[in-house]
Amino acid sequence: MPKSARHLAVVAALTASLALAACGTETLDNADLESQLSEQLSADAGVDAGQVSVSCPEDVEVEQGGEFECTLTAPNGDEVRVDVTMTDDEGNVDAVVPPQQFE
Repeated sequence: MPKSARHLAVVAALTASLALAACGTETLDNADLESQLSEQLSADAGVDAGQVSVSCPEDVEVEQGGEFECTLTAPNGDEVRVDVTMTDDEGNVDAVVPPQQFE
């Protein structure tokens, strides 16, 4: 796998506090989540945040222990899976780039 995508694998975990979208059921603010993941993962990899994009599913209900996947696109165009777990029912998450993607 090309070097820029491998650099993103060194990220062990990200903890973020995200705003909740206002609606009947509480859902994560998708745009906020994608922005925070892009900024943190690119900083950890030493690349410009504008060169990294993250796509997460919409309408993810806030529930402690809830899990979902996002897709990070590296500067070279490689796509990397990001596993996200909600650590509480207030919108805090841990995000991990699984290292086995780079073996």
